Amino acid sequence: MKRSSEPQSLVVADRPFFTTREGLDDQLSLSSVNFTYGDLSVARYRRDRPGLGVTTPNPIANMFMAVVILRPRPAHAGWRDGRTIDVPEFRTGTLACVDLRRSWTFDLAHPFDSFYAFIPMAAFDDITAELKRPKIEHLNCYSHDETMLGLAQALNPLLAKPREATALFTDHVFSAMVAHLALTCGGLNPGDMQIDGSRRRATLSSMQQRLVTSRLLDNLTDDPGLAELASLCGLSRGYFIRAFKQTTGLPPHQWLLMQRVSRARTLLVSSNTPIGAIALECGFADQSHLTRVFTRVFGIAPATLRRQRQI
Repeated sequence: MKRSSEPQSLVVADRPFFTTREGLDDQLSLSSVNFTYGDLSVARYRRDRPGLGVTTPNPIANMFMAVVILRPRPAHAGWRDGRTIDVPEFRTGTLACVDLRRSWTFDLAHPFDSFYAFIPMAAFDDITAELKRPKIEHLNCYSHDETMLGLAQALNPLLAKPREATALFTDHVFSAMVAHLALTCGGLNPGDMQIDGSRRRATLSSMQQRLVTSRLLDNLTDDPGLAELASLCGLSRGYFIRAFKQTTGLPPHQWLLMQRVSRARTLLVSSNTPIGAIALECGFADQSHLTRVFTRVFGIAPATLRRQRQI
């Protein structure tokens, strides 16, 4: 399928498609370009004031928009391809999937706070190809969804600080999101997603493990995605994630994070390099990013560890 550039116009822009930047009280967005079949972008848009009014229509795109409601919203009017529809009441945690191959407008008279995932239809192809199932052409969903709410909340800190986002982590969460939507809204049966004995035992060969770990360790400041690492092993992204975790005990993003923080600890006790420089050398966004991760992992702040070494 031809890769579309439309995700960029939908999210990674100065404003969302449905209003002006000034029409919002807060907007946060994050995009991954590591999916094989196109970009996947997420965003959180919030408006605390009433009376936004009728939104502008979306650009037509070969995508789904999955919306997770973070603030309850009363029933309101909408239009699909120019025809009036009644949009029901949204409660916190409600998931609604919108087909952006059609034109949508809504009358947003009330304040709102929502998480949006803009997903190319072809992003589901890895899953259906591995399971040998037909491609997903529609997402049908309107229900409370704790899983999508949890994934939205997991991404919220990175939406606030996108410089701290790594391709491996965002790809991992995005992959989990796509797999969940495929199961709950895309028509796959729960049995389709069962991990059979052969998948449960999936591991990387010694050569595959060396290829991947060497790629990650050669430059801790680099930011490879799951698609690149899976390709090194000749595996699908989903199979690679399972095999890597079975082999190392950790998903790829957590394994890399542990290598980065362990390297930082070594430099803290063996050199006089400033902590900020160590953070950058080990692949962290800045010193505060290193401090938060380091303290969570080791139970001590980098500066405290260095002072103790100097006593």
